[in-house]
Amino acid sequence: MLGGIAPKANKLEQAKRLLRELALTSDAVQSNEIFDMADEQGISKRTLENAKRELGIRAKKINSFWYWELDKVKTE
Repeated sequence: MLGGIAPKANKLEQAKRLLRELALTSDAVQSNEIFDMADEQGISKRTLENAKRELGIRAKKINSFWYWELDKVKTE
């Protein structure tokens, strides 16, 4: 039973690490770019959205594109 939980927790931590690393170099990144980067690392969109919520990241629409505001990412 526990074997099914651990990989998801690891993916969530991996997603949070990805977002923290992006926050070091960018204040905002287009959401599609983030989803593509996560997909390359085997992180699902749902897991990425959970990491976004846990880190307190907000999305903002600029023109017709959504951006994730990374300037205030919570670091643990």
